[in-house]
Amino acid sequence: MNGCLEGIRVLELGNFISGPYGAMLLADLGAEVIKIENPQGGDPFRGWDLGGDQPNFWAYNRGKKSVTLNLQTPEGKEIFLGLVKDADVIVENYRPGVTKRLGIDYESLSKLNQQLIYCSITGTGPTGPYAKRPAYDTVGQGLGGMLSLLMEAKDPRPIGPNYADSLSGVFATVGVLSALVARSKTGKGQQVDTTMAGSVLAFLNAPATDALATGKIPGPYTRPMQSQTYAFSGSDGLPFAIHLSSPQKFWEGLCKSAGHPEMIDDSRFNTRPNRRKNYDELNKVFAEFFKEKPRSYWLEQLEANDVPHTPVYNMLELFEDPQIKHMGLEIKIDRKDKPDIRTVKFPNEYSATKSPHPAPPPELGEHNAEFLTALRYDKRKIPELKDKGVI
Repeated sequence: MNGCLEGIRVLELGNFISGPYGAMLLADLGAEVIKIENPQGGDPFRGWDLGGDQPNFWAYNRGKKSVTLNLQTPEGKEIFLGLVKDADVIVENYRPGVTKRLGIDYESLSKLNQQLIYCSITGTGPTGPYAKRPAYDTVGQGLGGMLSLLMEAKDPRPIGPNYADSLSGVFATVGVLSALVARSKTGKGQQVDTTMAGSVLAFLNAPATDALATGKIPGPYTRPMQSQTYAFSGSDGLPFAIHLSSPQKFWEGLCKSAGHPEMIDDSRFNTRPNRRKNYDELNKVFAEFFKEKPRSYWLEQLEANDVPHTPVYNMLELFEDPQIKHMGLEIKIDRKDKPDIRTVKFPNEYSATKSPHPAPPPELGEHNAEFLTALRYDKRKIPELKDKGVI
């Protein structure tokens, strides 16, 4: 079996990140994913920076097939409906109202295929006061509370990766998988709605629940203080992080690792509540200790004393780490006439069902002939459809 979702066909109506990422995760699990793209350039990520072949597109589109269709033409819509008849899943992240205007919304397509699972990803949902607003990642992060945990209000500069886009892609995948399980019991498909704002807030369930219970508003340093998380640099300027959590043994191990066992009983830090109360002071004291020797020395001491720790790697350094290499988290995707792609593998391992090694991201319209032929279109008609702007 070539992946848990072998035999499942997915049509992706997606651009940029959330829809393509969710569909790619399904491809990683073995589904056949057909990316439906506009003939005039396709997914906008194809055209950014490097003229149509660049990492932003690779990162969200491996393992897929590409079919170009102008859905605003009768012929393009007819071809799409032909694909819908045999599809199991649609994943789309158009703005609310677009699919209905094109006549390819769930209500329309479910009449054609009652087993169809139709997953829509939007910023804030199909209805409500914000439904018609444009929404990108930062909008989802702001509404979902993430930005308030990543930046100080006095210096409001967004930082960090695209949480809202990626999380909504993950929650869309969860939605599709659970709907597939439900269909196996009922024989019927359904619509699944996922939002960027809702996905972010669901991810932040713990701080949100705490805020609702206590009335206290969390900020960027709330969780590090609660979980006793610290970051330091060695004498060589290389950073590392420590997570003490609850067990007292980790505090004792930290003191021994720093060469200051007398700190174990220091009244400012000897209990977890005291360490939380005096978080900034502890950070300052140990920062001075760790300036004395290079990071490699401190990592050895922390390991010897069984303290949860990690070097703080940049995105190139981490791939040289022996554990990351052992886990095989970097993969190479071969391409015939272009440089190979180095990227990150799907993290789950299955004891009985091996996930397929991903195929390279498709060229724009690479699989047009394959699917048009399957729909019984005359091969001689394909150039005509291209000339008319249908494909």
